[in-house]
Amino acid sequence: MTLQRRLVVASLLLAATILVAGLTILGAQRHYGIAALDRQLSDLAKNPKAVVALAARADSRPGLTEALGDVYVGRLTANGRLVTVLAPTSDPGLVPALRAGDTLTTPVGRSTVAGDARQVRVVAIPLSGGGRAVIAVPTTTADAATARLARTLLLAALAIALVLGLILWWVARLGLRPIEQMTVAADAIAAGDTARRVPPGPPGTEAARLGVALNARLDTTRAGEERMRRFVADASHELRTPLTTLRGYSGLHARDAEVGDAMRRINAESTRMSGLVDDLLTLTSLDAARLTLRSVDLVGLLGDVAADLQVTAPERVVSVEAPARLVVEGDAERLQQAVLALATNAIRHTPADARITLRALATGTGGRIEVVDDGPGIPAEHLPHLFDRFYRADPGRSGIRGSGLGLAVVAAIAQAHGGSYAVRSAPGSGSTFTLDLPGTVAG
Repeated sequence: MTLQRRLVVASLLLAATILVAGLTILGAQRHYGIAALDRQLSDLAKNPKAVVALAARADSRPGLTEALGDVYVGRLTANGRLVTVLAPTSDPGLVPALRAGDTLTTPVGRSTVAGDARQVRVVAIPLSGGGRAVIAVPTTTADAATARLARTLLLAALAIALVLGLILWWVARLGLRPIEQMTVAADAIAAGDTARRVPPGPPGTEAARLGVALNARLDTTRAGEERMRRFVADASHELRTPLTTLRGYSGLHARDAEVGDAMRRINAESTRMSGLVDDLLTLTSLDAARLTLRSVDLVGLLGDVAADLQVTAPERVVSVEAPARLVVEGDAERLQQAVLALATNAIRHTPADARITLRALATGTGGRIEVVDDGPGIPAEHLPHLFDRFYRADPGRSGIRGSGLGLAVVAAIAQAHGGSYAVRSAPGSGSTFTLDLPGTVAG
């Protein structure tokens, strides 16, 4: 989970906690107000006959009305008829909703059938002369107190939400957003955009210091890679001339019977070293992303590679499976080099009767080249490393020593085109090397 999501989840949890706390406070306030009304009713219910008598004389004695205050007093007859003896001064039309058989010795909540109050707390105590004394108190004061507290808590919650929102915006702007931008830049750099740099964060923040440190490290790393690339290129160029000379002289003396065998060995090793130097130069140029992009017909390219293989290995069966036309954007020379390297690798490591098939097909994201052989296959432990530089799965199985860079060159060509490479193989079922090229495909 990202830091931003964690911050949002923490904010939601805090908001939920505040909401639960507010509801708890409102419930406690409501309970406190109702408890106060119930205590008043319980005190009056201790002597209901006296309360009814006092209420009946309240009109002639105003002091009694003030003493009873907002208390409703009535008589509930046996047939269920409620007779009001005294109504609250603040709500003279109040009539609680009761049934004929109600006997309520402890305060309960009931609705009203008339009056301004919607709810009352009421008791109905049996009288010795028959019927029941009804004593009720409207919950208006408790409801009003709860409503005032709810408005106060709502205003406080809005103020807290505003402050929390400002804090979140401040933290996101100065902390999370720069880190997110750094993450995007780091992903782009890891994908191959080595010229990209981390955007600077707000001055004076940890993000700014981290961005400066990362950019300095990236610059140092790129400078080291450039120095290594120049070293490899310079060394390869310096080695190419003496190797060419060595091959020339060994070729002149290869026919001499006395020194022929030694010269052939020298010529073979110089040829292998020349191939190694050429592969190093190719990798150096590909690491620098030096490509010449144009429209390339993969069908014609595979046909040219098959024709070359028929010349260099006439005993092998090489076929092409492709549509009439399949055009992609790429470097024709490098793509032909990659396909030729895959096909040559297949020829080297398969028996003479194994078929080699070159395929071209369109995919949903671009074009694909496949080099398929029905040879002995490759053990599973070698598959993850086949495209590593200087990796040789089994130098002795074909009798030909390679440089260990052929498939690494294929991988570099695929990456330089923004594509991918893969291999599928199992012992006894042959091998399939694929080269995927992204972009628009024209049939």
